[in-house]
Amino acid sequence: MRRVSLLVALLAAVLACGCASSPWERTENAPGGKLYVPKLYAPLLPGSIYPDKRAPVPAIGRPALVLVCPETGDCRQKEILDQAAQRGLVVLLTHEPAAVIGSRFEVDPSRTGTLIVAGASLKVRATPPTNAVPSPFSPSKKIFLAALLESAPPEANDGTVLKLYSPNKKGLLPSEAFRDAVEWFAAEPGSR
Repeated sequence: MRRVSLLVALLAAVLACGCASSPWERTENAPGGKLYVPKLYAPLLPGSIYPDKRAPVPAIGRPALVLVCPETGDCRQKEILDQAAQRGLVVLLTHEPAAVIGSRFEVDPSRTGTLIVAGASLKVRATPPTNAVPSPFSPSKKIFLAALLESAPPEANDGTVLKLYSPNKKGLLPSEAFRDAVEWFAAEPGSR
């Protein structure tokens, strides 16, 4: 009897772990990498930022992020993908810096950016929308660089916004850097 109850408890735990809902509507292989399309929902009330989980909407004309990870090393793609899914971004995960998201109904090509993870740095490039009007409440620069604070910080030139982070206990970029990079891109004019 005790063995049966232990098996039932184990089975319930396994099923509970498998019930977690993915934030992605679908993932698919695309030219150059793997494409992640987020689940989107209508607002709970008109103008609300809270989603109505009973009213899914299709992902059409969304901002997109090309996530370029190195073949080996620390990319923390799960952290970046989680942040991107929360903001409704379509993501192309690739190892090729020249990869682009082709013409797709899910993506607005004028709101596509690139997040390059290399060693101890992150670089984000946002393509400015063709009809963007600069907003005083959002970053005016189109490139964001987050790097570990070393003996001499890298130089910020060509309109680069430079944000420095202290390394975590493992000597790597902290989780906040990845969150900030995705938030910065999502806050760029026209990204929402």
